[in-house]
Amino acid sequence: MTTLPDTGALAATAAYAASEAADELLRRRGTRREVRIKAGDAPVSDADLAAERRALAVLRGRTPGFGIVSEESVPAGTGPEGGDGRPTWIVDPLDGTTNYLRGLPDYAVAVALVVAGSTQLAVIRLPEYGTEFRAVAGAGAFRDGVPLRVAAAPPGRPLAGTGFGTDGVVRERQRSVADRLLGAGFEIREPGSASTGLCRVACGSYDGYLEFGVGVWDTVPGALLVREAGGVVTGWGGGAFTPRHGHVVAASPAVHGRLVEAGGARPPVAPGERA
Repeated sequence: MTTLPDTGALAATAAYAASEAADELLRRRGTRREVRIKAGDAPVSDADLAAERRALAVLRGRTPGFGIVSEESVPAGTGPEGGDGRPTWIVDPLDGTTNYLRGLPDYAVAVALVVAGSTQLAVIRLPEYGTEFRAVAGAGAFRDGVPLRVAAAPPGRPLAGTGFGTDGVVRERQRSVADRLLGAGFEIREPGSASTGLCRVACGSYDGYLEFGVGVWDTVPGALLVREAGGVVTGWGGGAFTPRHGHVVAASPAVHGRLVEAGGARPPVAPGERA
């Protein structure tokens, strides 16, 4: 069994790493960007890489024995489910790159700590709003220090967030999910950032969020926030949430079952087709 240092100190480390990345993104906002397209047709910019460097410098400096899985540099042999037995940081230095490049405010920096397959803490920072979401397993979820709770039963149509990825196979079939949600009576929003969408579930702005074809850095931090705010987090179809499978359904208890049913029994991408 891994013995962790003080959880509060680790949460502070995660918050500092996220803040450093957020500061870098804000500093570079509005300047000329260098952008390339990586696997799955996703854009990555010099801002993503610079923010990642600052976040990882903090994590490596303060927790040198921990593993790291980060979107733009994923070391072999580590993973969110304890691949090499070490506590592992999961980092998304810029979730919502397209929003960022277009001057839209909905992007996030997300950091989580996973130990033996269990997420122990998470910090998501929304740089444009100056807002920090934080959760520690068993201790609740907070926005800027204020406790969070998911929404109660909605007074009218439930509001669900979802995402539309860049990979061609995934994107083509995400349209069917939007159709199913509308047919089931949901209002839908597409924030362009899974971390942002999951924060909105945790604070009650959305009743739920579902997406497939996403990475562990897109879902692991926000999933803990939703759980600690009293929500339900599963995989597609209502099974166990397994980050490496690339899909998540997170919602208030009042809406989760309805959202699972609307999404269908399985993600509409065949095995091996995910980006």
